[in-house]
Amino acid sequence: MSYRILALKYRPQTFDEIWAQDHIKETLKRAIEQNKIGHSYLFAGPRGVGKTTTARILAKSLCCVKGPTINPCNECKTCQEIAASRNMDVLEIDGASNRRIEEIRELRENIKYLPTSARYKIYIIDEVHMLTTEAFNALLKTLEEPPKNVVFILATTAPHKVPGTILSRCQRFDFRKATVDEISNRLAWLTKKENIKITPEALYAIARRADGAIRDAEVILDQLWAFCPEGITKESVYELLGIVPSSVFEEYAELLASSDERGLVEFIDKIFASGYDTIEFFAGLIEYFRSLAMLRLGFDAQTLELLPDEFTRRTKASQRFDSETLLIIISTLCSTEEQIKRSLLPKILLEVVSLKLAKAMKSSKANSPNLNNHQDESLARIFKDLLSHLRTKKLPLASRLELATPQKLEGDTLYIQFPKNHSLNRDHFEANKSLAEAILSELIKRPAKIVSELKETALDEQGKSNPQKAENEQLKKIGKVFEYEEVE
Repeated sequence: MSYRILALKYRPQTFDEIWAQDHIKETLKRAIEQNKIGHSYLFAGPRGVGKTTTARILAKSLCCVKGPTINPCNECKTCQEIAASRNMDVLEIDGASNRRIEEIRELRENIKYLPTSARYKIYIIDEVHMLTTEAFNALLKTLEEPPKNVVFILATTAPHKVPGTILSRCQRFDFRKATVDEISNRLAWLTKKENIKITPEALYAIARRADGAIRDAEVILDQLWAFCPEGITKESVYELLGIVPSSVFEEYAELLASSDERGLVEFIDKIFASGYDTIEFFAGLIEYFRSLAMLRLGFDAQTLELLPDEFTRRTKASQRFDSETLLIIISTLCSTEEQIKRSLLPKILLEVVSLKLAKAMKSSKANSPNLNNHQDESLARIFKDLLSHLRTKKLPLASRLELATPQKLEGDTLYIQFPKNHSLNRDHFEANKSLAEAILSELIKRPAKIVSELKETALDEQGKSNPQKAENEQLKKIGKVFEYEEVE
């Protein structure tokens, strides 16, 4: 008795069984219900997201004895033959191995004949972008004037390589990658059906490794099931697939944040001694620092597809770097990725890149004000640095903040006071202070906020007789910064 792999055993057979492509299956179902069936479709998207599967389901829906229907019976001879890829009227053609003009000419000749048993003659051309220019030209004429009982379904992972003349004659459907949660839910359903023991963390690890392809995730699960029949854990997933644990990237980031050059070299030596794939490690490193940058921007765990404990640890790690430094790190790693892939000495190249980044971190600490630099300095210096940075971003807002006096920095909150006769300036600052708070957060290396209040000070004495006039005069001074007052 032959074993059927999970990806084939649980391959969707109806529109309702398709995962993660609701926008496509609903559109096709409505087209069938309204009898608005196109003569040519283009299914575009990455591998393993269901392009060919959807094409077969569409073929069954059009040719089923009960059809056209959005629910093919999967019991009639036609449905079963299409599912097994042996129906004479539904032809699946590999564009990579049938790419010459001769094959397309033969296809054009066969189109002239009526279907032998099905309602339509359907041509599913996979990886259509592989056709030669001459073959595309031969196909174009058929797409311009197709027989009414013929439907073309073109599938491709590279729609940009398909000529515009072909694209313009097809209804295009873009298949998207499945999210980690969608793949995890699919695998959880499948493991329940097959009574496979697996931990939630392992499911999540497989889903992330699949990179949006449900088919890839099912193939990986099949492999792991054979490897760990007694139960699949996150550790077994990492071991079999050679995935680098998050803790490795966390250690690297900590060494980099500390500008520990010797520690980085020793760490890289340990990484290569552990047998981790260089490309795998490098790609994971880029993804790790990207997640830190996204956390600095306030993205949540679900958006970044992180487990709760990962989110907590990475949020803490992100506070060791400012946004500008993270961008430099990511940019440097990305620009070195191709060199790493081609290099005969990847270890040395990684050491050089890491030491350069460590020196850049050291230089950044020396030139950029932060909370550690200010431990022995006055509150006035912190406020001065805030103003200096704000002037480069939004000068009118900085000019208003200059009217305030810093009182104290308590925890994550900077308290400031505006003169009582400058309530208008204080209100404007309060309405637009998010930028100032973001800069302050960068300076003190943690999320910060600014609280302002009005208080009568010596500055008020000048404007007591006419407070509004005094404030208007100050507004005029601010207005001279530009030819107009900025509207927020």
